[in-house]
Amino acid sequence: MKLARSNDLRLLLLAVLSACPPPPAPGPEVVADPLAYASPLMGTGGFAYFHGAAFPGACVPHGLVKVGPDTRGAQYGELRFIHYSGYWAGDDTAMGFSHLHLHGAGATDYGALIVQPVTSSDPSVLTRDTYQSRFSKKSELASPGSYAVTLSKWNVKAELTASTHAAHHRYTFAEGDTPRVVLDLGRALPPGRMTEQVLTPVDATTLRGSFRLAGQMSDGFGGNLVFFELRTNRPYTVTQTSAAGHVLLLSFEPGAPLELRVGLSLVSATGATANLAAELPDFDFEGHRAQAQSLWRERLSRARVYGGSEADRATFYSALRLAFLMPTVISDVDGAYVFGGERGTVPAGEAMLSDLSLWDTYRTVHPLYALLNERAARDSVHSLLRMAANGRGLPRWPMGTGESGTMVGAPADIVLADAVLRGVPGVDAEAAWQQASSEALGSPTRGARASMGSYAATGFVPVEESGRSVGITVEYAHADFALASLGRKLGHLDQAEVLENRARGWRRLFDPATRVLRAHHADGTLVDEPYSLTSWDHYAEANALQTTLMPLWDPTAFDTLFGSHDAYVAALTQFFEAAPGEEAAALAQPTYELRYLPRNHYWPSNEPDIHAPFLFARAGLPELTAKWSDWARDTYFSSAPDGVPGNDDGGTLGSWFVFAAAGLYPVAGTSTWLIGSPLFPRLELTLPTGLFTIEAQGVSAENLYVQSATLNGATLSSAELTHSQLSAGGKLVLVMGPTPSTWAH
Repeated sequence: MKLARSNDLRLLLLAVLSACPPPPAPGPEVVADPLAYASPLMGTGGFAYFHGAAFPGACVPHGLVKVGPDTRGAQYGELRFIHYSGYWAGDDTAMGFSHLHLHGAGATDYGALIVQPVTSSDPSVLTRDTYQSRFSKKSELASPGSYAVTLSKWNVKAELTASTHAAHHRYTFAEGDTPRVVLDLGRALPPGRMTEQVLTPVDATTLRGSFRLAGQMSDGFGGNLVFFELRTNRPYTVTQTSAAGHVLLLSFEPGAPLELRVGLSLVSATGATANLAAELPDFDFEGHRAQAQSLWRERLSRARVYGGSEADRATFYSALRLAFLMPTVISDVDGAYVFGGERGTVPAGEAMLSDLSLWDTYRTVHPLYALLNERAARDSVHSLLRMAANGRGLPRWPMGTGESGTMVGAPADIVLADAVLRGVPGVDAEAAWQQASSEALGSPTRGARASMGSYAATGFVPVEESGRSVGITVEYAHADFALASLGRKLGHLDQAEVLENRARGWRRLFDPATRVLRAHHADGTLVDEPYSLTSWDHYAEANALQTTLMPLWDPTAFDTLFGSHDAYVAALTQFFEAAPGEEAAALAQPTYELRYLPRNHYWPSNEPDIHAPFLFARAGLPELTAKWSDWARDTYFSSAPDGVPGNDDGGTLGSWFVFAAAGLYPVAGTSTWLIGSPLFPRLELTLPTGLFTIEAQGVSAENLYVQSATLNGATLSSAELTHSQLSAGGKLVLVMGPTPSTWAH
């Protein structure tokens, strides 16, 4: 055979190539390591009602130990309104590293067991005004599982990491300086009171102690008793002691970096020792940091983002981290725990959880757990049932080893129902029903339902019984609705019907003249007072308009209350269309502090109306859900310190962003999910039963409207899914476009 001429060969190659299809375009790039995007500084800044109160220090998911700096600054000092977590992003002075913190709460507690490296031996160093130190923000390095900063005054690099019950400190001193550490058991975050302090040197490298801390939330039940064991990597000498004996100065020989390991327990001294030995048994700081990072990497990798901007990726994973800071494990490694003054032990494989900001977290955090963290969902339910045992009743805001009683309604009922209705495995559904229904339909003297008053008979709380009567009514109504759904699922039909009827009582408070819920007297008459959009009187951390739109679970009521479907949609639309102008006007205030007061229309900085964009989806207008959820996440959220628009409240607002970015939103206390507008072209959720993928074809900043949808190839005509459809695994495909469509109308 003769060889073809070169021209013939080129023609032959072109013919072959033209017959082959071009290679597929590369798909969106997956986030390889979520830790590279998750910033613990998200939500640590902001101001006033727009302060995230986030914890930036070292911890692991649900860890009891949250070790990090308590700070102050030249501008606002220790202003409590921005120091609920002990830290504010604008500060430049570290007052020591304490081992216990709340995350995102709107109250101050914990901030105790303070350690601060110093180089002075003067007796004055035992006082906070002396041992505190300025630091440069440029030296600060926060990552999931670790925190580091250089203390300028002492020229010490401080590094922290943690496990569930223990902290590991590493301090690098300048050459020639004598390493010293102040251990302060006399202070906590104000207004916390430290009492019953015990400090016992055990040997040359070990200290044991305990103290009782009564803070703003824990003071009501007498405070939390905390036990600890502290070990050092070389012998210490106690060179100074305060007059009361609650503050020590420990001195060490110069040498390699000084390391401390601190184990904590809310149960016993032996528990602190055992917790430390089990979790941080040696001085391998790098290994312990890697261990903490591994736990965070596994947890965050349950949601895998493909594509999207770098900024959106950072916000997503930073927000997802916030969802796992609380609740807190309060049981020891052997399962022992204390709550309400009584001891107990959880079964192997479970944990006793507390620091449950239930009035907030029932809305987003617990449904997120049902999707991505079933163990925490189960442990939350069983922990609440243990707390309710012995006649204590279901709590509202358990903090540490007791019930603080903060906030309103019966949010634990919604958490219990949500877990069962979403099919969380291992939950004792009948026990949950029996406990919650016995309180809801009985006359409890303790627990969240003990303050129902006449609501049990009338379906609403009159103004004579509470200054937040309308807000409490709507919260109890939601709890009744969730319990009724749980009762029907378990076959308790008669009791479920009673609860369903009572859950409609909130509608009786609707005033057709002002088209909002208004306070009523016990005889059913409207309270005669001027209506004000700006007033929180009669409501719970919201105004009348925001409270009126709370019942995401009862969408059929709105058409009736507003007179027609069109009238309701018009009112809801106006609620949102007023928000951008209101936001712009507030930010234009010449006085900085006045920019961050509550808004009167849609306001995702507080919980009562955070779900409101998704009311449109329930009303058959998912394109408006897309428009306003996109506006809210773009306006209010970022991975920056001011990137959470209000107190995160145990992960509630962070979870909101995760859902808004996923294009899914839960109806709390049900098995329902609402479809919104995804932020990323692809998101894979690793569920215990398999992989669920959300694919948003063509999504972009302009293409935010769903044009059509399929679930596992089957066409969807509704913007609602059941939890079983998600948990079965598969793929939700949303075709996106730049203009609203009639999909799901």
